[in-house]
Amino acid sequence: MEDFRRQILFLCVLVGGFAPLATAQGNYTVTDLGTLSGSSSAKVAAINKSGQVVGTSADHAFLWSNGVLTDLGTLGGSVSTAYAINDLGQVVGQASTASGEMHAFVWANGVMTDLGVPGETSAAHGINSQGVIVGMESAKNVRGGAAQWTNGQRQSIGDLGPSGSGSTAICINDKGQSAGVSSGFATNQGVVRAVTWQNGVISDLGTLGGLHSTADGVNNQGAVVGWAELSDQSTVAFLWQNGVMRNLGTLPKSAIQPGSGSQAAAVNGTGQVVGSSLNSSGQVRAVLWNNGKITDLNSVIPRTSGLILTRATGINDQGQIVVEQQTDPNGPTRSFLLTPKH
Repeated sequence: MEDFRRQILFLCVLVGGFAPLATAQGNYTVTDLGTLSGSSSAKVAAINKSGQVVGTSADHAFLWSNGVLTDLGTLGGSVSTAYAINDLGQVVGQASTASGEMHAFVWANGVMTDLGVPGETSAAHGINSQGVIVGMESAKNVRGGAAQWTNGQRQSIGDLGPSGSGSTAICINDKGQSAGVSSGFATNQGVVRAVTWQNGVISDLGTLGGLHSTADGVNNQGAVVGWAELSDQSTVAFLWQNGVMRNLGTLPKSAIQPGSGSQAAAVNGTGQVVGSSLNSSGQVRAVLWNNGKITDLNSVIPRTSGLILTRATGINDQGQIVVEQQTDPNGPTRSFLLTPKH
């Protein structure tokens, strides 16, 4: 299973690329987030309430804020990835060290702090407004386990099976409820399930008829989103709340097939969910679920933009959405911010 104090070596600040595209049509303005170091690609991970965005470009974590793209650097190595940002502007992710190990980090006020331990691999995937961080850690040749960092101190938070059977905490809300994925079933070690952790207890959220599921987002009301497998092995986005997992569905006449369908990536405080879905042609499209209705985000942006949005990864309480365009699986990814017109 994948994923887990030093001064930043450098900061590279790029200004530009933030003017909204033509808005003659559509319900959102579209802002190109740009790229680092002249790279042609940028992947976006999350957005906070202030509209600050984090992601990865040119193999480095970045922070986009008010039109300025900042390279967050590394832990002495060559690569880094940002996974989440809280409402205070603290960023977490994973970066390489001078020795080549991949360690979890937290970045705040221009400083990247190493959360890892020499000899181990770690990654930080989520951070709440109290600065509590969740992710994973793994010793050499050992499957990763979910971890939580509180005031810089790390603790393991458990798996569904025996300790070390494999888990990753992906997100955490302001009430301290974490969500993610765990394996470890005695009868089938290959099964992974969406889980939550709260007050020291791990809970299996189940599936929608299949074997597997994964949780990718949780809001402060305890609503969890992700994907779950159906009995035909296709996957659908889910919303789990008050003990019930609900199928969010796909775009109309979606050409679903085993291993694909729809996936939810994030949920905001008002219950709006974003992610991706196959359309009737089998193409992946960025989508929004709101009040039980699914919308292809390509239908609510200006047609003059010429974009084809393939994935939405984050949404804040103001309804701003971060999305990606990658029309060629082997081509560059571009990232954008959609802001609702009011």
